[in-house]
Parts: sequence; structure tokens; C-alpha cells
Amino acid sequence: MKLAHLAALLWLAAAPARPAPTVIPWAWERREDLRFLGDRATVAWYAGIITLEGERVLVEPRRNPLLLADDVHRIAVVRIETRRPSLSAAQVRDTVTSIRRLYRNAEELQLDFDALTSERKFYRALLHAVRSELPVRLSITALASWCLDDRWMDGLPIDEAVPMLFRMGRDERAIHARLATLSAFPDPRCRASAGISLDEPLPRLPRANRVWVFNPNRWTEAAWNDARSRVR
Repeated sequence: MKLAHLAALLWLAAAPARPAPTVIPWAWERREDLRFLGDRATVAWYAGIITLEGERVLVEPRRNPLLLADDVHRIAVVRIETRRPSLSAAQVRDTVTSIRRLYRNAEELQLDFDALTSERKFYRALLHAVRSELPVRLSITALASWCLDDRWMDGLPIDEAVPMLFRMGRDERAIHARLATLSAFPDPRCRASAGISLDEPLPRLPRANRVWVFNPNRWTEAAWNDARSRVR
């Protein structure tokens, strides 16, 4: 064996192993019993949905019970949808008030809003307003295209953007091909996380510290073990 080859192998053996990513289940709108996770887990739980319709801000909180161990790290997820919204300054204020009602003192807050191009100005204003009123770690879900070539997130007051690598529609093949050539997303806000689903093939994941997992069915210990094994 050549000395250079041997030296490389010895260096790899001595290098510290990269820590496994934290796997975070999304607990969506159904009865979920996640007490089997224990106290050290992190859970992102659906807190409710806000619908912007005209000038109105309609709020529908979570209806189904969520059972967790006492010391689980909780991330409240608020979904936002629109039906011909006014996107006015008043609607920004009313939406922030509604988010505060749904948030319920979790350790983190995540907003899930697939904002159209015409809604981005409103979303930017909303995120700044949320940041000023809720001193909490703030993340958003992000379309994969936002993390690749679309720089509209520049300057957003967020701690993390989670690229959603499932349900990508007609752009799925092109996005998978692009991911195969990357070691990290071009947008730095997207480099800490990735979002996947158990009912779709696992994409090639750029390096991520936190992998968020959606389960279209109820979480069980078997499904959780499957999620962890697929990620790690």
C-alpha cells in the first residue's frame, strides 16, 4: 500500500464522526400519541390554520389531542392559506394576533405558508412583525425552489428555512437532478434543515443538522424507527 494512501486512511479513521442529524416528526392534524419518544425528543406539532380571505383572518386551532412526554422540545407549526386576501397592513396585524393565540408558549415557532410571488411582500412584513412581538426561534417551511435559485428570502428575519423535498409537483424531477449535484443549498438559510415524507422515496439530502419528517399516517414507534433509520 502506498504511504500516501495509508496516511489518508489513518486520517479518515482519526477524524471525528459527523454527528447524526436531529430527526423531528411533524405531528399533523389527527390524534397523536408520541409519548414513546421520551423526554429528549423534538416535536413539531400542528397548532392550527389561519386563512386569509378578503379582509378577514379566519382561525381554526388544532382540534385533536397531542400526547407528549413532559420535557419534549415543542415547535408550534401554524399553517397559512389564502383566498383572494387583501394583504393589507391591518391583515398583517390581525394575522400576528392570531399566531400569538395559536403559539401557546412553545419553545419555537414555524410558519408554513407557500406564498405566491404576489404574496411575498405581505409575508415579509408578517415575519418582521412576528419577530418583533415573539422573541422565539422562528423558522419557515420553504419550497425547494426558494432554496436553489430564488433569492427572495434575502433579509428575512428567520433563524431557519426548511426546504420541503416532497410534494414538489411538476418540478420534482428537475429539483432531484439539481440536488444530486449539490453538497449544500445555495441559500444559507436552507443549509441546516431538510423536510421529507415517509410516503415518498428519500431524496439525496444535502448536509442537514435537522431533518423534519412528515408522516401521512398516524405516528407509531415502528414508523418513527423507520424514519430515523432512513435518515441516518
